[in-house]
Amino acid sequence: MTMLPMKARDRSDTKDSRRRRTARRPKGVKQLIGYDSMLRNGIAHLGGDRWSASIAFRDINYQLSPEAHQMEIIDKWARVINSFDAGQSVQIASYTRSRGVREILADVMMDEHGDGLDEYRRDYNRLAEGKLESVSRDTSTIKIMTVTITENDRQAACATLNALCNNLVAQLRNIDECAAIRLDRAHRLRLMAEVLRPGESFTFDERRFAHQPGQPDTKDLVCPWSIDARKPDRLDVESMDSSFLHRTMWVSSLPPELSDQLVNDLTGLRARVDVSIHLAPMDRGDSMTRVRRKNAEIKMQIMDQRRRNRKQGLDPDDLPDDLADQQEQLGQLRDELRQTNQRLVDSIIVIGVSAASEEELELTCRNVRAKVNAHSCKAESLKFMQLEGLTAELPLGANPLPMTRTLTTNSAAILIPFTTQEVFEPHGLFYGSNARSGNPILADRRSHMNSNGFVLGTSGGGKSFTVKQEIAGMFLNRDDEVIVIDPEREYLPLAQAFGGQIIPISAGSGARINPLDIVLDETGDGDPVKQKTNNVVSMIGSLIGGNEGLDPVEKSLVDRAALSLYVAYRDTGAGSWQPTLQDLRRTLDGSGEPAGHELAVALDSYTSGSLSGFNGQTNVNLSNRLTVFDVSGLTGELRTFGMMVVIDQVWNRVIRNRAAGRRTWLYIDEFHRFFGNQYSAGQFKDIYKRARKYGLGVTGITQNIDELLLDQDASMMLSNSDFLMLLSQNGSDADSLCELLKLSEEQRQYFTGVMPGQGLMKIGNAYVPFDGRIPSGGLLYNLYSTSFDDRR
Repeated sequence: MTMLPMKARDRSDTKDSRRRRTARRPKGVKQLIGYDSMLRNGIAHLGGDRWSASIAFRDINYQLSPEAHQMEIIDKWARVINSFDAGQSVQIASYTRSRGVREILADVMMDEHGDGLDEYRRDYNRLAEGKLESVSRDTSTIKIMTVTITENDRQAACATLNALCNNLVAQLRNIDECAAIRLDRAHRLRLMAEVLRPGESFTFDERRFAHQPGQPDTKDLVCPWSIDARKPDRLDVESMDSSFLHRTMWVSSLPPELSDQLVNDLTGLRARVDVSIHLAPMDRGDSMTRVRRKNAEIKMQIMDQRRRNRKQGLDPDDLPDDLADQQEQLGQLRDELRQTNQRLVDSIIVIGVSAASEEELELTCRNVRAKVNAHSCKAESLKFMQLEGLTAELPLGANPLPMTRTLTTNSAAILIPFTTQEVFEPHGLFYGSNARSGNPILADRRSHMNSNGFVLGTSGGGKSFTVKQEIAGMFLNRDDEVIVIDPEREYLPLAQAFGGQIIPISAGSGARINPLDIVLDETGDGDPVKQKTNNVVSMIGSLIGGNEGLDPVEKSLVDRAALSLYVAYRDTGAGSWQPTLQDLRRTLDGSGEPAGHELAVALDSYTSGSLSGFNGQTNVNLSNRLTVFDVSGLTGELRTFGMMVVIDQVWNRVIRNRAAGRRTWLYIDEFHRFFGNQYSAGQFKDIYKRARKYGLGVTGITQNIDELLLDQDASMMLSNSDFLMLLSQNGSDADSLCELLKLSEEQRQYFTGVMPGQGLMKIGNAYVPFDGRIPSGGLLYNLYSTSFDDRR
């Protein structure tokens, strides 16, 4: 072998070759990340004339929707994909973020207050910790849509992306009110940091960043310290406080019919698995040109195959199955493109897997392949292209990979990113775990349109147990006030344990509540005297009006008498002594009207007779943070009236609490009783409608679903409620609820034939199957349980 002399070899190493070698060798990790710079509004410059922006969108309940509604969602999603022009591309990504049990517990755990109730807070923390450690996936999934455009002018690029993002947010809102928000620079960088430097704290302040000396680079905030790419099928990524192994796979083979469950199954793995789908739509002309070109290629292959068959003495029409299938599929595709507004889309699905060890990485990759194979697809590792694969995973809209698979927009839409909704709201209460995904449920009723709701379930389904859990969470961890109307004495142990006030309400009780009590504070919602007068007319109508109620003359007399009492009370300085039923009776009797005298006589038994428990000044404490009105002693004709008196007192308290900036929660067990009388039904509907503006959350609890649904107003309240807990139901009630709430058979199965404490929860627009069961024993369990066996 002849070798060149040393000097000759040195001379052959020209400046151009050295420059090419240097250009191929990255100077550092920052050059591996697929963007050049990022503007404050979140628009990234990918290099050259490529720009991108990202939108985060929430999941919707696709998996639990009826099949017909699923098809409607897919159709709307296909319109989103079809809305992109040629030259634009979109990346739809699902990123799993590790959220360890300790991090979740930080949102759930209660601090000790030193108020004598810390033993219950410790028990609450113990139950929450045990629940989370047994069922939590320790991960959350965030959905991101990244749009990429080609534009050589920065201002034009920003204008185009701003318009695109606004349009996409509106289109997503049209898909089951899917909430979407454009990501600014801080949020986009945070997401990339969570992918590249998991577990490390991310701190970024726009003002501080703008005043850094020199030319600060946002890549310093997200890039790991080193990426070792020496192995062809994985990356070793290290930073100051994190290190992990990473492998990017791609779906190399797709079946003729794609499955809508592929993304759901991959994101459901209990591992750090990120899924990105890159789609680059063509215009209709290019789509038809490509189909014709491919069809010509197939025809040439068929002609060659027939020629070979003739030479071999075989039937010329005996074609290989794959060739015949391709010809048939191309024919169908050509017809589909001609007859619809569909286009072709270049696509690729990349799957990023991160793990702490090589064994964990291999195990997760095997699970990924198994999930992909189950849908007649094939997943392969990106050999010698792991760095490009990592870039394709990041929420940048950059795809340096050369492989693509061509789909129609409808086929691409089947790869729908929507799976199952999760509820994890900041400062929310812990309601248990999502029965479908295993993730914790943290919900904050205060953050929605209104705080009203209902808890529905059969006897023994866990209604009072579930409500007590919510009350304990509110009372022990907030400054809110809680009021319970209790017809079965089920909440008395809770009030006793928490130092609450128990007020027995009955005709012979020593505790007295004056139904004519009034709060004259300005409410900003009308004249308090007139409003209270209307309430008195309703209460008297329920008390002595019978089934028909008061006639117009009687209503007018009661209205005039009550109004004169309150005007006199206000004009004399509103002392501590309020008007009473006896004062109302005296005013009616002195009206000089025969009907007034008859009304006064009808009130006799309630002012001086055996049913005079509501006559006189209020003599109970109504300022405790937890108050339980024990109305089990209300029977017969006093039941409806007594419940209305209690509701009226609650409203007085709500007015005071609003003035003090305090929220109030009202729980009404067996609330269906209010709808058996026109006056009580009207009072309940009024307080339900006005609750939001006064910081009041009303929760109705009942097992009488059929009776409730007979009332049109009650049905309207249920269907428009932002909070529902549907515990175990019998078949007929479940059917009625499904019809009213437009629930699917899949959703129905979560509140029929389930254990006590399990069911379907609605919070805002999300329907989530929940499991709120806790282990028996312990301080709180004993307070919650009403089981006879637990009481012995």
